[in-house]
Amino acid sequence: MIDTPTKNSILEKIVSSEYFHNAEKYITLLTYLVESSIQGNIPKEYSIAIDVFKKDKDFNPSEDTLVRYYAHRLRQKIKSYYENEGKADNIWLVIPKGHYEVKFQEKEKVLNKKRRSLSSGNLILSILLIILLIVSAYFIYQYYKLTKSCRFIEEPIHLDDPIWSTFFKNNLSTTLLIGDHFLYQEYDNQLKRYRFIIDHEINIADKFIQFGESHPDRQLIMMDQGSLPLNSIFNITDLSHVYYSFSRKVNIELSSIYMSSHFDLLKINDQNIIYIGGFRNLRQFEFIMDKLPVKYKYADSDFWRGNIIVERTNPDSVITYKSSILKDGRYSDLGMIAKLPGNKEENYMILTGFAYPAQIEIVRMLCRNSSLSTLYKQIKHQNPNFPEFFFIIVEVMGSEYSAMETRLLYFQELNVE
Repeated sequence: MIDTPTKNSILEKIVSSEYFHNAEKYITLLTYLVESSIQGNIPKEYSIAIDVFKKDKDFNPSEDTLVRYYAHRLRQKIKSYYENEGKADNIWLVIPKGHYEVKFQEKEKVLNKKRRSLSSGNLILSILLIILLIVSAYFIYQYYKLTKSCRFIEEPIHLDDPIWSTFFKNNLSTTLLIGDHFLYQEYDNQLKRYRFIIDHEINIADKFIQFGESHPDRQLIMMDQGSLPLNSIFNITDLSHVYYSFSRKVNIELSSIYMSSHFDLLKINDQNIIYIGGFRNLRQFEFIMDKLPVKYKYADSDFWRGNIIVERTNPDSVITYKSSILKDGRYSDLGMIAKLPGNKEENYMILTGFAYPAQIEIVRMLCRNSSLSTLYKQIKHQNPNFPEFFFIIVEVMGSEYSAMETRLLYFQELNVE
């Protein structure tokens, strides 16, 4: 049994932390909830609105989500405290979702409960991904059925293909990482309901928290996982041909979950990773970009366009490639293909771009013998001499969601010591 002085000491330590600096409303709310729980008086949403936020007595919780919003943000602040300053604390202060009773529990009990909850969430995600794979398999079946009727079937990728053979011959498991869009909800006072929001300037939890702290009056709720991008269904379908060719199975993960803000780099040891999606959705996997002499920058006024800057060492110069909207209504999109080594025997593949045409087309390029052969000829390397690690910049001309022409702009072998 935890006594009252200990509970008050835990409260004082939390509200004195950096996460509650200049956050008087949250300090007042947490203090009120702790004192009420100590007294055995579990407050209702209405009471909190009146006592803490000084709302009028005609306050209606079904129409005004003020209390739920601040309670949600309060839980996030407590979570941040225990992930940083309070990670060594043995007793944790917990406010269960949907309730306003404060509980003081042993650290291990809290963590075990979170692990069980995460396992349940992973099960739901796995079911959704299985459904996605079933849909993909259906389209693949229909594709092969159609091509067979036309007496044309795409041949399996050659087992000695210089890009893919070394990727799969290391006998490590492979994870397909889908760069999903960061997703959150915002309450619309006019519509009286929450709306799902994808803000391309907010792509990780840290930026979401900063945004919320800069706009304390906005009612925001971060979603546990993001929104699947349009390219993913096409990419999974195309890449399945590669897995089939090498008789390999892959794990499928979302970057919003697998590469969160508090990602442990040890998690990606002893496995190959293929990333598909936009530059901005790399999340913590962006540390791989630091190994490349490449920088990218999204256009200030267009979230689907940007520049790729290549820093060359021989000759010593910088090349800038720009995507744009052309006069005839077509799009010029930029994409990048990069294959890099891991810490041991792992291989990392990044297939990315600014908009959907490049994100779809560069995957398609690597999944057909005919387009791979064309790529090798353009780079003027014979298959046996093609480098194991490299990066390629391509330009894709097309409409908003489709590609009509692809040009190779730049190729560079990566020297790995």
